[in-house]
This record gives sequence, C-alpha cells and structure tokens, in this order.
Amino acid sequence: MKLLFQKILPLFLLLALSWSVSAQETEEKTSVELSQQVINPTTLAWQLQLEEFGIFKTHGADGFAQNFRLRGIIPLEKGKLLPFPQLIRVIAFLNTAPGGPTGLGDITINQFFILSKMDWGQFGAGWNLQIPTATSPELGSPQWQLGPAFTVTFTNLGNWQMYWIWQNFFSISKNNEYGNRNVTALQPNIFYTWNNGLYAGMEPLWQMDYETGKIAIPLNLRLGYVWSGKLKYNAYIEPEFMAYRSEGFPYNLNDFGIRLGFRWYLPVKSK
Repeated sequence: MKLLFQKILPLFLLLALSWSVSAQETEEKTSVELSQQVINPTTLAWQLQLEEFGIFKTHGADGFAQNFRLRGIIPLEKGKLLPFPQLIRVIAFLNTAPGGPTGLGDITINQFFILSKMDWGQFGAGWNLQIPTATSPELGSPQWQLGPAFTVTFTNLGNWQMYWIWQNFFSISKNNEYGNRNVTALQPNIFYTWNNGLYAGMEPLWQMDYETGKIAIPLNLRLGYVWSGKLKYNAYIEPEFMAYRSEGFPYNLNDFGIRLGFRWYLPVKSK
C-alpha cells in the first residue's frame, strides 16, 4: 500500500493543483454541447492529457503495476500536403512492471485526417507509429511498429455520443529475432452527458493478434466532469477489469485497475 501511494501521490497533487487554479477562473456555464465537444477524440483542439492507470491485479504476476500516460495533441485546420483537418498525437509512458522496474515505455505517434464531415458525425483515417523507447524489456516492445488507423464518430444522438477508433500495429524491425507482432485494436467510445457537465461512459481497448486470432476484451466505466474557464477541462475516474482474454494472449495482462485522468483543452478558433 505504501508503494501505491508513492506511485500515485504526485498525480493527485498535480490534479489538485490544476483543479484549484482552474476553479479560480471565470467559469462558463457547462452544457451538453460543451461536454460532448471536449469528450470527442476528434475535436480540433490543442490538448494536454495526463492519465494514471494503477493496476492492482495482473495475470500471472504479483505486485502493483502502473502506466502513467502523457499525451499531447496538435490540431491542424488544414495540412500543407493533404487539405484536410488533422490531429497529431504524441503519447509517452512512464511504466512500472508488477514487482519490477520503473522506467520509460514506448512512444506512440499517430496522425488522423478528418476526411468527411456529415450531419450524423465524421470519418477519419491516418497512421500509427510505435517507437521502441522502453528502458526495460518488461516496459515495452523492442520492435518498431507501423500501421493504419480509422475513426468514425456519431454525434447527432442527443445526449449520447459514440466514437469508434480502429488502430493497427505491424512490426517492421527485428522480426527474425522476436517474431512478427501484428496486432489490431478496436476502441468503442460510448458516452452520455448531462447539462451540468457530468458524463458517464466507456472506452475500452479491445485487441486481437492477427497471427494467432487470440483476443483481449476489457470493460470499463468512466465517470467524469467537464467545465470551462480560460481553458476547457476534463477530469475522470475509470475502473477497468478484464472481461475475457484468450489463453496465452501476451499483450494485455491487466486483470483490474483504476484510471485517473485530467485534460486541458484549447480549441482552434475558426478563421
């Protein structure tokens, strides 16, 4: 328990400081439209996202583990090569293996192009690149990985919103040494928002190994709150458990954990 507090205390302090500072700002009335704009992963906005995932139970291992994620999002209203709105996301991790070392995880870069906007929502496509920056074998993959990504959002659903993100990762280095690593991940995002800024929903990451057909299906429940002042903010808590995992699936061994997250948003102003 002492180790747990040592791991997550810095995040609690940072979130508390951020909440205190933002609470002193002039707060605008939160609406369903604002909440849905902030929750939508394809919203064109500068973003800084912090998330701590405390893992209390890991399949086949003892001890507390954690993944601290830092994600920055850069919006572009129109690219120089492709004339579409786009989002560039840079994601870094500080991980602790169960009863093992703490260090850097892999870095992921992805880019989504918003190709079509309709009354019902929008469609986007792009790519992912995973860079093997982990400081220990337990904290990441030793292989470079690259693959396509797609997203569909449904926003004309009243207080409900639904987003689907499909990502693929294919190893492009050291296949002779470690074998092929070809994994797909489907992430359903389903949320209900209230007028007071509260929202609830789920965004689990379902994975399948293309090589073996084995899968991992976690489920989670997010409870969050969105508000605005000089910036827009999103804070949430999200317990998650593993609903089903094929025997021998190696890429997600988390059986139970809790996420705590805080996000800052600065929307792009239309010209």
